[in-house]
Amino acid sequence: MREWKQQVAVITGGGSGIGEALAHACADRGMRVALADVESEAAHRVAEAIRSRGGEALAWAVDVGNREAVTDFAAGVRESFGACHLLCNNAGVLVTRPLLEIEAKDWEWCLSVNLWGAIHSVSAFVPGMLESGAPGHVVNTASIVGLVPIAQGNLGAYTTTKFALVGFSESLRAELQALGAPIGVSVVCPGAVTTRIAESERNRPSQLKTGPAQVPPEADPHASPTPGKQSSEAVAAAILAGVENDETWILTHPEMKPLVAGRATALLEAFDRAALRRPD
Repeated sequence: MREWKQQVAVITGGGSGIGEALAHACADRGMRVALADVESEAAHRVAEAIRSRGGEALAWAVDVGNREAVTDFAAGVRESFGACHLLCNNAGVLVTRPLLEIEAKDWEWCLSVNLWGAIHSVSAFVPGMLESGAPGHVVNTASIVGLVPIAQGNLGAYTTTKFALVGFSESLRAELQALGAPIGVSVVCPGAVTTRIAESERNRPSQLKTGPAQVPPEADPHASPTPGKQSSEAVAAAILAGVENDETWILTHPEMKPLVAGRATALLEAFDRAALRRPD
């Protein structure tokens, strides 16, 4: 996807962090921006900021874990702007508890936003993108822990959802390519980024609350004070550059390469052991 002007960008989690930065970056390229966020006031604030600079933007209050809400959002976007061209599934939440202490409600909340949110959005928007026949792109925001687990920080639930999102994204890309569709798919796997994801509990539905959970500084790979932390604006710029290049994996933190390389090496060595175990 290389044409931006007057195209429609749909961004979930658009009220803050990477989503907010993406909204402004898309508007700066002349795109019409449809923002969704569970925090209505935040989404409308971003949309108003874009309009104040001469751009086109509308905001919706949407819980992406709710399929009906996402379906209604897609209908509203079609009515207001027409078909989507760039779909950015950016909404995400963070649960920080050891895996053996996570309750069913924790799993339900984390999965509903981080994984089901993207599934709902793809189901609601991509058929219309295919029907339009226009070039387009889907961007799913995962995390570096969607490529390699990190032991510290009690990130097991978050990691589980992000690994699943990486697999979902790669599979969607392969299926769309097999169809010959002009729609690319990228999965973003950033390291430390300045966002508010460590404050996710502010938006947890009351029926899914399980009590306060401590969030140590090292728990959040997107907001922790670690070397190489980037701004949301820098990551948004990298995302749009990756979309232009139709990259499968959009990576932002080269210092994380040794971690992923170590995992890849261990996997290849496991194949070597499997070969040795195979009977002649």
